[in-house]
Amino acid sequence: MPERESFMKLRSSKAAICTGAAVVMFLMPVVPEVAVAKTTYEQPESTVQFDTELRQASYTVNVSDIVATGYVEEKETGMYAGMAIAIADPYTQVYAMADENSEVVGQMGQNSIASAEEIVGEWTKIVSGNLTGFVKTSELCFNEEAQALGSSLGDVSATVVADSAALYLTADKSQAADFAANGTQFKAVGKKGSMIAVEYGESKAYVYADQVSIEYAAGTGYTNEEIENIKAEEEEQRRQAEEAEREAARKAEEERAARIEAAMTDVGVSYNPTMEASAEEVWLLACVIDWESGWEPYEGKLAVANVVLNRVRNSRYDNTITGVIYARSQFSGVSDGYGNASSTFQARLDAGPRTQECLEAAMEALSGVNNIGSYTSFRSVSIANYDAYSSFTIIGGHVFY
Repeated sequence: MPERESFMKLRSSKAAICTGAAVVMFLMPVVPEVAVAKTTYEQPESTVQFDTELRQASYTVNVSDIVATGYVEEKETGMYAGMAIAIADPYTQVYAMADENSEVVGQMGQNSIASAEEIVGEWTKIVSGNLTGFVKTSELCFNEEAQALGSSLGDVSATVVADSAALYLTADKSQAADFAANGTQFKAVGKKGSMIAVEYGESKAYVYADQVSIEYAAGTGYTNEEIENIKAEEEEQRRQAEEAEREAARKAEEERAARIEAAMTDVGVSYNPTMEASAEEVWLLACVIDWESGWEPYEGKLAVANVVLNRVRNSRYDNTITGVIYARSQFSGVSDGYGNASSTFQARLDAGPRTQECLEAAMEALSGVNNIGSYTSFRSVSIANYDAYSSFTIIGGHVFY
């Protein structure tokens, strides 16, 4: 009986050795395949060789673990392990097959992220959002490069999607730490098997991957259908914004017209225009009077108004109040040089003339009250060249000629 037990132990030991050897022989062919697969575009040859030797050394240790324990212990990785980030500007085309002649199924914008499923020659199969297809490996970055680029874009978040999620201090779930309610958000810092490592106070905790939603700061790719939907949505938003702008402008114009009408009514002068002028033009005339002679006596304001109206009647000038006032290099600082109000004068138009006298002068001048005859110009008395004027009159600080 003792001999039989010894024989059985020996037989069991031989079986274990044979099994371990078989596992080794079974796994050995995997090593070259792993070594060939590059994880960064145009990786230097020396780096590839070093990586191959490292994988082989690691492989030997792992096989020993398999023989001794029957499994390979999973290592914790960063959140960008197995991920790829698009680096082409402005976007990377995604093809249905590893062939540029195949159908384009979508796009990955620069800095968008994808799961790198496999590398096929010069192509990488990716899954990004709802987009699955092939991308040129040269237009992606992986591993440490992806980690560095992704970190510069922002944190990776893990949001609890289950009713509640258990938190563990270790990935093997041997030490429970706490429970997190639905919607609780953590900063995700690593992956290990079925667990996600998250920041937990001053330390780290682990949560089941299927109980959280992972969101990278980098965006995802879009299918052709999604791209069309985005374009349509952007176009609709643009249309609505333009419509809202037009409506706001219309309301502002109505309010402005009502304000001008009320101001003209409040002036209390008899208004019987001798030339056609809209309420907006009356306002414009009052504002340019304020601009040029705001602190002049009333007679000076009336004189400036008549300079404008005399020009409208003179064939050498534009035949409208607006055209005369916005003519290039005529009323200093009023025009932008292209027939529109300058930004500073527009502010005056929006605020209105600072005194009611300006509006009174505009309305009286339009009603035919003229105190300068046919003069079409004026200048400050301090810079006037009287010898150049055949006739002139001085009112306040201006000479009219």
